[in-house]
Amino acid sequence: MKTRHFFSSLFAAFVALTLVNTASAASLTLPDELEVQGGDVRVGHEQSVLSLGAGKQLVELVYRDIFADNADDSGAWFTSEPLYLTLDVEGDEAYRLVLPEIVTEQDAQAFISAPTARLVSQSGQQQELTLMSHQQLMEKIWLAQ
Repeated sequence: MKTRHFFSSLFAAFVALTLVNTASAASLTLPDELEVQGGDVRVGHEQSVLSLGAGKQLVELVYRDIFADNADDSGAWFTSEPLYLTLDVEGDEAYRLVLPEIVTEQDAQAFISAPTARLVSQSGQQQELTLMSHQQLMEKIWLAQ
């Protein structure tokens, strides 16, 4: 009897914590060219939605896109090294990450060389962000100490 009570109490606590975390979770919608490395991601039609907790967040992304050379199925894949996005997330805000227009292979190479994006909040606020390489992230951490 005590075991059943313990497990039912444990389950109730787990459900309560899950509902509290879900209610205060923010979301970040990503374009289909960006893949999240790890994290709680839901994939929708040509977009991924990442759940984020409130506070400072670090998201590891990879840019991947293919550009068709001709009418057959072959094409040129462009893939970046890991890119890091730092965010200061507020409550249950919904955010959307928007990439610059990338139409050609040259656009993709330029983006990979200097990756920037625009963060748009549900309330309409916009912020230009630079996605960092691993080295840039380590430098930022080192300088912050």
